[in-house]
Amino acid sequence: MQLTVNGEAHEHAGSGTLDALLDELGANKAHAAAMVNGDVVPSTEWAAINLREGDVVELLVFVGGG
Repeated sequence: MQLTVNGEAHEHAGSGTLDALLDELGANKAHAAAMVNGDVVPSTEWAAINLREGDVVELLVFVGGG
């Protein structure tokens, strides 16, 4: 399905859940935050959120540094 992820077109080939998208992208889920169509989605709900064609997903993956 075609999604927009962080402003870029992305063809998602996974199961269609937000959790599967994060796996597909290789995101460190322990340090990530997600929004779908402008709504913040708690990490406890990622496996239950079914993405749809045309959804807009914003992902933030926090990294440490110094």
